[in-house]
Amino acid sequence: MNSGSAGGRVGAPRSTAYIPRQMVTVVLPTTAVIMGDSLMYIVLPASVADFGLEDSFGVSAAVWIGLALSINRLIRLVGNSLAAESYRRFGFKTPFVTAVLVGGLTTLTYAFSQGAALLLLARAIWGLSYSHLRLGAYLAAFEVGDSSNRGRLLGFFNAGQRTGSFIAVTAGAALADATGRGTTFTVLAAAGVIGVLIALAAPDFKVRRVGAIPAGPASDPEKRARFGERAWDALVSPLPASARVIRRRLLAINYLRFGAAFAANGLVIATISPFLADLYGEEATVFGASVGIVTLAGFLVGVRWFGDLALAVPMGHLSDVWGRRRTVLVGSALTLGAMLVVGFANQAEVIVAALPLLLITGSLLAVALDASAGDAVPDEARAGSMARYATWLDMGSALGPIAGLLIADAYGFQAGFLIASALLITGIITYTLATRNRSAASGTWRTG
Repeated sequence: MNSGSAGGRVGAPRSTAYIPRQMVTVVLPTTAVIMGDSLMYIVLPASVADFGLEDSFGVSAAVWIGLALSINRLIRLVGNSLAAESYRRFGFKTPFVTAVLVGGLTTLTYAFSQGAALLLLARAIWGLSYSHLRLGAYLAAFEVGDSSNRGRLLGFFNAGQRTGSFIAVTAGAALADATGRGTTFTVLAAAGVIGVLIALAAPDFKVRRVGAIPAGPASDPEKRARFGERAWDALVSPLPASARVIRRRLLAINYLRFGAAFAANGLVIATISPFLADLYGEEATVFGASVGIVTLAGFLVGVRWFGDLALAVPMGHLSDVWGRRRTVLVGSALTLGAMLVVGFANQAEVIVAALPLLLITGSLLAVALDASAGDAVPDEARAGSMARYATWLDMGSALGPIAGLLIADAYGFQAGFLIASALLITGIITYTLATRNRSAASGTWRTG
């Protein structure tokens, strides 16, 4: 990437700063505007009538709720590529500030929307905004950082997101109980205004694009080759055919991220409550203490939040010190080991003990893969490559809950963990083979 109007690389002072100021101005706005989205998962299911959702057009209110809570993720499958094009065309700052502003406005919409149409529109727009915010954080981390601190910066972004979510589901939920959804979402939208003001100080740099490859009349073999190139473009990023090693490495990273998201972000979170209920009934006795199933599930999910909130930065720093490849392999091995324990264990307490390890090591693996995906490509391909990477992540997170519940219904909950383990095993093997020779790529395109 090229520097913007400030002159020189925007990360010039990075060697003396634990978290560079430029990265703070990207993360804090995301922290501010993500609160409205996070609170929706608490408030909407409990306040259906207040949002004006009801059975209509032959669709039940429950389906409208599910769609409202998932459409923002589904839209990101398209929004990630749109975000990459926005940054390439307009530079970094303008799309980023716009995304923060629009994200805050969607929170304000939640304060007064009535009926499914406006709510679904706001949720879809939020999904597009989040695509820009997340990709913006990825790009900023690689612009202001270097190989010695990029993992730490990406961990800081993950921690910042989780901080906003934590504030929303604690203080925001309490405020909603005390004052109602209108006042609560208006207050959170006001926090979004603060986020916009901070975003105005974000770094401004140009995001380079891969040069166009001229097209002309082609023979059948050439057409087949072009079809293969388009497939590679869709899977990883537009890169020259000569960059075979880089493309294979990117595909391996993306596939492993899909598997990790499918397992830890999707399947585990979606099935943890019914799985525990299947193990224990209405109340569990864990290590001699009686606890409600919902309380136990909430505690275990809270471990994942703790991993993102408190450990993401040191985990990212660990990947800077150890190297990406070693950290990815250790994180994926620990995650896989915990998945297999849950899948094969016969004792409920063993399963409950393995779940926190699975969720925390999933956080370590995610941060290391984030950094690996950006390290693997040259500057001019990073926007498109990280957009594809984010789409693989989103697909895993979206398919995990669906597959997990369907598998559980047919074969039991542990079968889902075993299938997710198989996905991780293939991902680990693919990644290991694709990154064996870390210096095979030309120049400084390295993952380790």
